[in-house]
Amino acid sequence: MQSTTDTGILRCDNLAVSARGITETDRNKVVVFVPSEEIDHVELRFGRSAHHPLASLAMGAAFVAAGLWGLVHLMVAPAGFRCEAAAAALGMIGGAIVFDVLKQRYFFEIHRRNGIRRAVFSKNAEMQKIQEFCRQIMAVHKYQIRDLSGSQPSEHS
Repeated sequence: MQSTTDTGILRCDNLAVSARGITETDRNKVVVFVPSEEIDHVELRFGRSAHHPLASLAMGAAFVAAGLWGLVHLMVAPAGFRCEAAAAALGMIGGAIVFDVLKQRYFFEIHRRNGIRRAVFSKNAEMQKIQEFCRQIMAVHKYQIRDLSGSQPSEHS
């Protein structure tokens, strides 16, 4: 799962770390990139990884409510099919948003001079490999990483 290339890029799961910075990818597309000159320190955490959980939860709940309204009206009076079907689709999108807010994952909380960014590991990431990845990052690229995930390597042996 993790590898080192000749260019000094360390990879684990969907995250890559190099001298240039920390990158989160999704299907070979960059989702988050934090340049190394902006990084103060990094914390490894486990929990809800949403950047703005309350705002996302509120928006998702509003979409779910619109979806429920659409389903009820679709059952009662199917004559306005387009409006109700669109509202039901919003409800499904809202459900996905709420699910994303509530899921728990391992992630790097990257403290920068002007805020915090999160680089999230996929659901397939294993704690033991992540901790080894962190040791390699600290040795090769000298980023300071604090393990605040609540897990110790001995628990996963």
